[in-house]
Amino acid sequence: MTDEQMHFVAPGRVNIIGEHTDYNGGYVLPATIDKYTQVSIGHGQKNSVRVHSEEEGFCEFNTASFARSGDWCDYVRGIFWVLKEQKGVSFPGLDLTVVSSVPQGSGLSSSAALEVAVLVALDEFLQLGLKKEEKYLLARKAENEFVGVMCGIMDQFAAVMGKEKCAVFLDTQTMDYEYVPLDLGNYVFMVVDSKVHHSLSSGMYNKRREEAAAALKELGKSSYRETTITQLLMSRKSLRPENYRRAMHIISENERVLDAVRSLRSSNYENLGRFLLQSHESLAYDYEVSCEELDYIVDLLKGQPSVTGCRMIGGGFGGSVLAICEKDEAKPVTEYVKTRYFEKYEMSAEVFLAKPGGGARRVEKPLLKIRRGLP
Repeated sequence: MTDEQMHFVAPGRVNIIGEHTDYNGGYVLPATIDKYTQVSIGHGQKNSVRVHSEEEGFCEFNTASFARSGDWCDYVRGIFWVLKEQKGVSFPGLDLTVVSSVPQGSGLSSSAALEVAVLVALDEFLQLGLKKEEKYLLARKAENEFVGVMCGIMDQFAAVMGKEKCAVFLDTQTMDYEYVPLDLGNYVFMVVDSKVHHSLSSGMYNKRREEAAAALKELGKSSYRETTITQLLMSRKSLRPENYRRAMHIISENERVLDAVRSLRSSNYENLGRFLLQSHESLAYDYEVSCEELDYIVDLLKGQPSVTGCRMIGGGFGGSVLAICEKDEAKPVTEYVKTRYFEKYEMSAEVFLAKPGGGARRVEKPLLKIRRGLP
C-alpha cells in the first residue's frame, strides 16, 4: 500500500426480526452494529487489483475482466464487475487491504459488509459520485449475479443506510423506510455465535427462495402482501406441504415485524422478546432453516428470567442467536450459555454484546489494526 491510502468501513448487522422476508417483498427490521469490515485502498500496479485479507489471504485479478473463482474473493471481484457492467468504470491498478471484525458465517452479514466496504472505497477513491441508493442496489446485484447468492436487499441496504442508535424499518416491496430509535435502557442485544458456520452459496438458501416463490404461485398471488393467514389456511390443501409451511412463515413473520416496531416505539422489550421467540419457532419448524445447535442455544436462553426473548438470525443452517437480555445479568447469562453449550457440543460459542452502529463511511484513521499489508 502507498502513503496515499484511504480507509473505509462498512458494518455488520443484526436483523431484529423479519427473516427471509426481504426477498419475498416483506418487512424487515435490521440494525447495524459495532462490528466492521475495513478496506484500505491505494494505487497499485497497472492493470492489476491486489487484495490482501487479514482473515482469508491474498488474491489478484486483472482489471480488464472479472471471472468467478468460487472463493472469498468473488465478493470483491463482484463489486468491480458490477461497476464495470453497470457504470462503465475503467479501473487503474489498485491495492486493497481488508480487515474485519464481523464473524463470518455467523448471520451478521459479513458478505454484505465486505461488498459495501469495497464499493464505498472505490466510489470515493475513484470519485464515481454514486448515490446511496445506487450503492446498495449495485452491491446486491453483485452478490446475486456474480457470486450467485439470491439474497434480498436487506443486508446491503442496512450496511449503506444504517444509523447510530436506530433500527431501520424497511418495506422491501416499496423500499419505503424509517428509522426507529433503539433506546435499550436496561437491556442489551446479546449475540451468541454457535460457531456452526453456514455457506449461503451452498444452495440451501436459494432452495428456500425457490420454495417461497412456488408457494406464492400455488396461491395464485403476485405478492405475499395480498394474502392473510386465514386465506392461507383455507388454501392449505392446494399447496404442497413444504410450500404451505414456507408461506406460513413469511405471512406470519411480516405481522411480527409490524408488532415488533410498535414494541420498539414504546420501549416494550418484554413484548419484543415474545415476538422474537415466535419468529424462531417459525424459522425452525415452518421455514426449516435452523439447526440443532441454534435450537439448543435458544432453549438455554429462554430459560433465563433475564432474557425476554431470542431467535436465530441470518440465513440459517448455522450462525448466531440474538437475545434481548437485562444489562445487569448479561455476564452470568453469558457464562451459563457458554458452559452448557461446550458441555453439550464440545465447541466454544462466542458471546458478545452488540451496540447499534452507523452506516458505511470513510474513516480518517483505521478503526481496525492492520497487522500486515500486501505481500
